[in-house]
Amino acid sequence: MKFRDSGMPDETMWKTFFRPDIILEQLEIDLTVGTFVDVGCGYGTFLFPASRIVKNAVGIDIDENMIAYCEAEVKNKKYGNIRLVTGDISDPLIPEQLAPYLGAADYITLFNLLHCEEPVRLLDSAYRFLRPGGKLGVIHWKYMKTPRGPALEIRPKPGQIVEWAAEAGFASIKQIDLPPYHYGIVFIKPKGENI
Repeated sequence: MKFRDSGMPDETMWKTFFRPDIILEQLEIDLTVGTFVDVGCGYGTFLFPASRIVKNAVGIDIDENMIAYCEAEVKNKKYGNIRLVTGDISDPLIPEQLAPYLGAADYITLFNLLHCEEPVRLLDSAYRFLRPGGKLGVIHWKYMKTPRGPALEIRPKPGQIVEWAAEAGFASIKQIDLPPYHYGIVFIKPKGENI
């Protein structure tokens, strides 16, 4: 099931909102990341740049059209370390393709997703996929008028996301401004925590 207000604009417009290489660096996605999981990978805006940094990259999306788009890009540009999965990490019946990553991911992204109907459930799912000491990167639209993004009534502010993440077991590391329309937050799954 797609999340509310989660439709994608055309790719040209979408790319104007982000500077992926700078954002990945600010969110601490670096050479120490072995397995990187991009939930809701869409056009691969962050997945493809991240794959040039990390050892292995996994793109997950509920929308099979987005996965098909990314599969074509992987084939055309010969990315050798990207795996793509159509599915929902918050589905209680974990898709078989995702099972190897349970408790094993070094970094998971939830970009522009936490306006969903059950944000704590989604954060709980991300928690299960991370290894102890693994990080979660969140980006979301600022609470202001923007050219895209979910309705303000359902758009979470940073403090709300920090509260939800704490409920799921995460500790906040840092919050960053990603002008003009976004903010980011980096969380960590405390070491010693089990799935």
